[in-house]
Amino acid sequence: MWQRGVWYGDRMSDVAGYQLAQVNVARLREPLTSPLLADFVAALEPINALADRSPGFVWRLQTEAGDATDVRLFDDDLLLVNMSTLGVARGVGGLRLP
Repeated sequence: MWQRGVWYGDRMSDVAGYQLAQVNVARLREPLTSPLLADFVAALEPINALADRSPGFVWRLQTEAGDATDVRLFDDDLLLVNMSTLGVARGVGGLRLP
């Protein structure tokens, strides 16, 4: 059952072994090189490292640079995409979804 951003299964075994995939697409107001986005760019590496070591982490979209900021959609430098998957483990109650 889905309720207010939290999955409550009658039995977590019903969802164990599945993966949750998420995709985010954003349009920047400024290029990534803009001083206005300096804090965002600086936070990419520590946030991605946190994601990589988080329980349930399976995969995230990244280039050889280690993040997805080099991935271009529709040849648009202001469009960013982020994708990741999380595993659902047996015995995990109340899987919180972003």
